[in-house]
Amino acid sequence: MKLVAVIAASLLSVGAFAQSTAVQTETASSGLIGKRYVEAGLGWVDYRHTSRDGFGAGVGVNVPVSANFDVGVSYQHSYIQHWINVGDYLGTAATGYITRGQDKYFASLSLGYAWAQRWLDSDHTVWGGSVGIERSVNEKLSTSFSVGYDDDLGQHRVGLWDMSVGANYAFCSKIVGTAKISYIEYGSLGYSLGLAYRF
Repeated sequence: MKLVAVIAASLLSVGAFAQSTAVQTETASSGLIGKRYVEAGLGWVDYRHTSRDGFGAGVGVNVPVSANFDVGVSYQHSYIQHWINVGDYLGTAATGYITRGQDKYFASLSLGYAWAQRWLDSDHTVWGGSVGIERSVNEKLSTSFSVGYDDDLGQHRVGLWDMSVGANYAFCSKIVGTAKISYIEYGSLGYSLGLAYRF
């Protein structure tokens, strides 16, 4: 719970500091932070030391609620190869960010509920936090780097750190392709591809 409080305090600090910054510092134009959009995506996790892989699909929506603060809702459906195990997640996230030239420094906190079929202690209220940077390379391309942590609010049996790099490419003013690679604690690798519609 201490870690939840620290991340929440950091997120509020970023938001408070962002409100006091001058608007003229914003020049970043690509990327998805600070934009209104819906997204659909696919994911794959290569679990280390096992022949089983994880697969998933999800949808989400992101809405800016102020100059430096976004909220989002997402749903994900996943399963593990060769296991009778199907998982679902429904959650919400809040992201505060500061823009400096081509860079957006952000902190995000999520809270949701995950459940799975045929899994011991399968239903959890889960939370996650991350910090990172999104950089606008040009009007069409942006890159990102983040470090995050996810856990449940119960027995802390699923706590994992991850480190991710990603890219967004705007095919036009409305359609954006997304890609991300994640290194997950203990050596697993995650990959995701998505398509976002900005509105």
